[in-house]
Amino acid sequence: MTDWAKIEVKDFMDLVRSDEHVDLLVGRIVLDRLPFTFDSKAGYFLWRHELGSGFQVDARDVVLVGSAAIGRSLNPQKRFKVFGSQSDIDIAVVSPTHFDRAWHWFRNTDPLLLHLDGDTRRTFDQHKKQYIFEGMVAANVFLGYLPFGQDWLRTLQRCERYLPPLLRGRVQTVRIYKDNQALREAQARSLQAYRNYLANKSSS
Repeated sequence: MTDWAKIEVKDFMDLVRSDEHVDLLVGRIVLDRLPFTFDSKAGYFLWRHELGSGFQVDARDVVLVGSAAIGRSLNPQKRFKVFGSQSDIDIAVVSPTHFDRAWHWFRNTDPLLLHLDGDTRRTFDQHKKQYIFEGMVAANVFLGYLPFGQDWLRTLQRCERYLPPLLRGRVQTVRIYKDNQALREAQARSLQAYRNYLANKSSS
């Protein structure tokens, strides 16, 4: 059970290097913690409450992840870089209802009719090949098309006022997870990748 104390980047790095099992560690230092960029539990809970209300999900199912949460990206494609002025805000939403609605949209949409650019088309195809089966939808890429997308976009814009000043004005990315297990497994994979990266770096 977390005490919701802020974990500084150095402490985070020490915990990643520890021998604690990644499935336990992901809750302790990624999901069930006060994000690196928030000063108080009250402020973080207020932001989650407002987003959850607008998204029509429980506030507990809205979680800040990524470098804005832990101080460093767990994405190897971003070279595990530290949180900086160009970093996005990564938001995870656990909602089987919205996941199913998004999956229904992917199954019934002809991407040729959307006139997607190359990168977006590849992301569309990747959902059908991989992401959906991992219980995840990269909703931010398709919010303009998803049936609930416009409501969510307005909610993101409205709730920016509840973010710490450091986070305002940044790109906000949203991923929808089918359930908590899918979210934890995704974060555990990323955390394990970072742990492997650090181990290889120290041995080279």
